[in-house]
Amino acid sequence: MTEFEPVIGLEVHCQMKTATKMFSGATTVFGREPNSQVDPVSLGLPGALPVINGHAVELAVKAALALGGRVQEHSKFDRKNYFYPDLPKGYQISQFDEPYCLGGTVLIELADGREKVIGLTRIHMEEDAGKLIHQDHGGFSEVDLNRAGVPLIEIVSNPELRSSAEAYAYLMELKRALKWVGVSDCEMQEGSLRCDANVSVRPVGQEKFGTRVEIKNLNSFRAVEAAIDNEIKTQVALIRAGRGAEIKQQTKLWDPDQKTTRLMRTKEDAADYRYFPEPDLPPLHITAARLAEIRATMPELPRVREERFVAVLGLERAVARELTAEASIADYFEAVIAAGAKPKLAANWTREEALRLANERHEVLTVAAPVATMAKLIELVDAGKVARVEAKMETTELFASKEDPEAFFTRKGKILVQDAGALSQWVAQAIAQEPKVVADIQGGKLAALGRLVGVTMKLSGGKTEPNLVKAELVKQLGIQG
Repeated sequence: MTEFEPVIGLEVHCQMKTATKMFSGATTVFGREPNSQVDPVSLGLPGALPVINGHAVELAVKAALALGGRVQEHSKFDRKNYFYPDLPKGYQISQFDEPYCLGGTVLIELADGREKVIGLTRIHMEEDAGKLIHQDHGGFSEVDLNRAGVPLIEIVSNPELRSSAEAYAYLMELKRALKWVGVSDCEMQEGSLRCDANVSVRPVGQEKFGTRVEIKNLNSFRAVEAAIDNEIKTQVALIRAGRGAEIKQQTKLWDPDQKTTRLMRTKEDAADYRYFPEPDLPPLHITAARLAEIRATMPELPRVREERFVAVLGLERAVARELTAEASIADYFEAVIAAGAKPKLAANWTREEALRLANERHEVLTVAAPVATMAKLIELVDAGKVARVEAKMETTELFASKEDPEAFFTRKGKILVQDAGALSQWVAQAIAQEPKVVADIQGGKLAALGRLVGVTMKLSGGKTEPNLVKAELVKQLGIQG
């Protein structure tokens, strides 16, 4: 790919986490019986009039603030006309030439550690369409209109992505920001986050864009990567074969089973949708005072919190990024610190054990691994009262028992003996029992030291810490450990 440069822009559709639809009171719960969450507005019945969902507007503004966009005081809704079985009205209420948000940025980290800023063109509000279900019913499809009218924001990036890996990083960062501020649950498998990719290629050094192809039906981040790579390969092959004119502006569907795309339709332009202002809705005004109110409710954003974890708590960047993947993880981590655990230890136990327990039990972190119990467990290990390896082995049982950690490990007989005299005696006994191993060590075979550590641990009944044993062995044998 030294000859050609991909040019990629993403259109991300995100369902907002509201109880009711964008322009009506019908509910939005996922997974209900088909066509059970509809009303006259979402069915497009004659005489039914839309009303703007105020909570949806608030969440849309939060998304804009989280992504650094400029919220417009004045915007309007428009009718986007097209005919499809899952669009009962024959048009979609969207925003065209006056969206509520312009601009914004998403900062991504590249594979080599460098950072890149991806600009946003706009974010606009609209309603979702229904869903067609294609199954073997003798040549016809079924339609479920539960999704029709669900509040959406569409986030349109500038064509500044240059690889599928950059697209993946962009989507991950976008998902982190939207979940963080409570705009959406961003579950791609439930359709609450969907992505269309616009892909073209051009010779390296050329400023003019190539002909773009839009790819739909991307239901996972990995599918986005695979579809983009497939389209790049297809376009490059056509250009190299002298058939670049065959690349047309069109919409394709991604087939995840065949790992290829197929033509859906030739691409419409804006004129084909016959946009005009929605006559049943007034213009939308988001006043400076209302914007300030919403801004005041915004939490510390994930990128800011990540930076604080690195600069103030001394965490490595990758660890800080993992802990700020979701607000609940970051909150739990900081609660464990507040309960007395050291930051780096709290980070490790949160990432390794608390998250494991939460995933296994399908519970929130604070239920699966209560903060106070976790902090006490970390303190026991840090103080040398319980061996780390033993603590990790017993974590599942400890949190299931709901016991105090020290009482639990005392009952199990796994509180370490911290008597220096007892440790010295166990080490001396191990040295006396293993003269050949001692000779090997003194002859320069320091790897054999592990054998003596094991013997000492056995003599102690596991009631001491291997690192302490090793230090005492080095001392008594008079060697350099």
